[in-house]
Amino acid sequence: MLTSRSAAVLARVRDPLAALTPAERRRAAAIPDRDDRDTFTAAHLLARIAAAEVLGAAPEDVTIRQECEYCPAEHGRPSVPLAPDLAVGWSHTRGGWVAAAAGAGPLGVDVETTPTRHSTALARRALAPAEYRWMREAPDPGTAFLDLWVRKEALIKVGRLSLGTLARADLIGNGLEPMESWSGFRLVPVRRGPLVGACALPGPAADRLTVRHL
Repeated sequence: MLTSRSAAVLARVRDPLAALTPAERRRAAAIPDRDDRDTFTAAHLLARIAAAEVLGAAPEDVTIRQECEYCPAEHGRPSVPLAPDLAVGWSHTRGGWVAAAAGAGPLGVDVETTPTRHSTALARRALAPAEYRWMREAPDPGTAFLDLWVRKEALIKVGRLSLGTLARADLIGNGLEPMESWSGFRLVPVRRGPLVGACALPGPAADRLTVRHL
């Protein structure tokens, strides 16, 4: 798993947009804010870098496609035509932070940046009662909330949760800290400066996962 600032990723590629598919370029062009557009592009590029490292290929030779199982739109779970069995995922957040992972899957990645405050209403909707109590008792409730939120978002991306079932998953097993696994998936935490993240993937694949900061 790789994490980076978007500027560092973009600097590694001579023409970042040229490395994307036409569908990705259209989605990038539709983002009005330049910083958000750069972060979107960097996340998709970082996913190619992560996949290339696993495959022993050059990032520019890796194509990533997204297909929706419900409609013809080019979104949904990503895949690598060069390696159909390879799972790949990415996430990006405020402040130009991006993360990506590739490996035996399915896998899900989510990252957020430490907030100045957290939403109590969102926390009540997303957290189980034990999780909410743990968050409220933490020295930094905002970061505690994100520690749980990124894990749940990663589980959504592997199909184990949905936005409507977030509060049904209690990830505070012993009441002291978030669980390391849930529903057959390992939850690997990622912390770097203000970045709070998690990667969800099957247990054997998690044993081979390394986290590296570009």
